[in-house]
Amino acid sequence: MKKNSLQRFLRYLALSTILCALWGCSSSTSYIKNLPEAPPVERMTATHIPYPILLLHGLGQKAAVWDAYAVKYYEQEIGLIHGGVLRKVSGKASIDAVSQISKQSGFADFFTVAFSNPVDSIGAWERELEEFLPLVFERTKAEKVILIGYSMGGVTARYYLTKHLNDHRTERLISIGSPHQGSPFARAWQWKTALVEKSKDAGFLVKPFLDKALEVVASVENDVPIDSPAIRDLQRPEDGGEFMRRTGYAAHPLDVEYVSVVGKVELLKETQNLSKTAAMDLMRRALGAIGFGVESLFEPGDGVVSAKSQTISELPWFQADKKRQKISRTITLTSVHEEHLKQSTEIQRISLEDKPEFKGAEFYRNNESSAGRMVIDFVDYLPPAKCGVELVVTPDGGGAKQRFTVPQRDIMLVKKKNGSVVAQATKLLSQIQGVDWSRPAEIEIILKNTFGNETRTTKAWQPKA
Repeated sequence: MKKNSLQRFLRYLALSTILCALWGCSSSTSYIKNLPEAPPVERMTATHIPYPILLLHGLGQKAAVWDAYAVKYYEQEIGLIHGGVLRKVSGKASIDAVSQISKQSGFADFFTVAFSNPVDSIGAWERELEEFLPLVFERTKAEKVILIGYSMGGVTARYYLTKHLNDHRTERLISIGSPHQGSPFARAWQWKTALVEKSKDAGFLVKPFLDKALEVVASVENDVPIDSPAIRDLQRPEDGGEFMRRTGYAAHPLDVEYVSVVGKVELLKETQNLSKTAAMDLMRRALGAIGFGVESLFEPGDGVVSAKSQTISELPWFQADKKRQKISRTITLTSVHEEHLKQSTEIQRISLEDKPEFKGAEFYRNNESSAGRMVIDFVDYLPPAKCGVELVVTPDGGGAKQRFTVPQRDIMLVKKKNGSVVAQATKLLSQIQGVDWSRPAEIEIILKNTFGNETRTTKAWQPKA
């Protein structure tokens, strides 16, 4: 009997020694019990990133404009999954799931948009975007999206935001070479309209010139008719563009990050043909015959979206209050055009490259009350697999610092009770050996991602007996 009692005592002593080594012997149980229980979270099972991405094509383009490199970059370099193409089928918004991985896994991180009419009005595109977004939210279970629009796609995304000040559900807008204040080339809408009208009842001396001018216009239109609704909407305010004037003064949501990617962007590559000497002379004469002055044509930079027009913070609404410009930033590239989108990774990197944002850190106890853990919340545009979390523990009053890494398996995307989506890293205190958790300590939290961006912050540990 005494022998059994001795054995039980020795086992108890051994267990106590182990617990002391892991937790510190002073009131080890009490401070764990005093920690709150972790609030429930839902692990995200439909997306790898906090905010799914929508890629909006430009004037006269198709969704495939992104395929040559953007789609491959997201899939191969970042590990994101293409959820499919958003398009209207028989008048109804739908997702054309092109990715077998998405079909099999249920995940969807980004989508490409195919507007029904590539030369329709900005308003028509915006209405389709409104129909597509509910499908994205249902598919991904996310609360917000990132909108990336090239050329007129960027203007459409911004117009959507002005119409949904309080229910936009958008984290970031990235516009690439977008004519937010119109393009001088859009004046051709006025030219063609006037040429057509005047040619109907023009005299025999003038009509040949007008008809020939219309032929020149037709030769540069290609897939984008100059008298299309899109070209009408893209007229600059100084050229009579009512749509651009109105949207430039419209209020924008203040809780969205606006990024303008600015470069030398040709609205239509074919407009270079208008600089030919013969065409210039013919158009000057024809436009002069219908009341347009020579100075209205072939200004420097004609056919090119100016840098000012591409910059969201240059819009009148942003200029009216300098504080509004803090939510907008500009990235300048030497060249941003259709070929650039296909051949370069710069745009795709810009859409995701940012510092991780620290959202908070707390200490909790497990349900069985025998172990404590540290939970770190952060947001990054990259998936958790592309992010790392390190902890540096400094005991109160000095002592050796201890550095630990949170394993990738313990970093996951979750939805919290309030609906917010964050990356959550969990580290059991028992896994951080060599630290006496019965004493206060300072913990430095280091968040890194694969783009080399880093965020540092600190969290104090103060045990309560």
